[in-house]
Amino acid sequence: MNFLLNVLVILLWHYISFKIVTRLSYELFYEEEKDCDPKKLLKLEKFYEKVLKIKIWKDRIPQYVSKGGFSKRKIKSLDLNYLNRFVCETYRAETDHFMCCLIMPFLFFLNSLKSSIFLSILIMLGNIPCILIQRYNRCRLRRLIMKIQDRNERKMCAKGNYD
Repeated sequence: MNFLLNVLVILLWHYISFKIVTRLSYELFYEEEKDCDPKKLLKLEKFYEKVLKIKIWKDRIPQYVSKGGFSKRKIKSLDLNYLNRFVCETYRAETDHFMCCLIMPFLFFLNSLKSSIFLSILIMLGNIPCILIQRYNRCRLRRLIMKIQDRNERKMCAKGNYD
């Protein structure tokens, strides 16, 4: 298969996966944070920072926000509903980038081994950094949510509201 046709097929697949994921309700991506250990989150966050050096390159990756979409570039509010929605959006974005990688096995049916490996590497280089950024941001968001919840709980206890 020629290179241009491959690129068109890959771009079409990326577009289809984006459309599918953005049409899904964000509630499908909501995950209850029952067993979230702040120490584990901090350890994971440090891994991303020290080993992957994510702080150096994460802001250089472009972000696409569709019309009426949710920007994940900066936190705009410390409201818990907004932050929980932000966590859901990181899951949604991660799902989209993962789905974009699902075209790779099909490339091996359409192309020579060399071409398929080359195209798969390009796809991974385009999507894996985005997946890592979503996971890193989710760690940070979860820790922030826990801090806010703890602070709110302490305020309520100080006021005598125990329920």
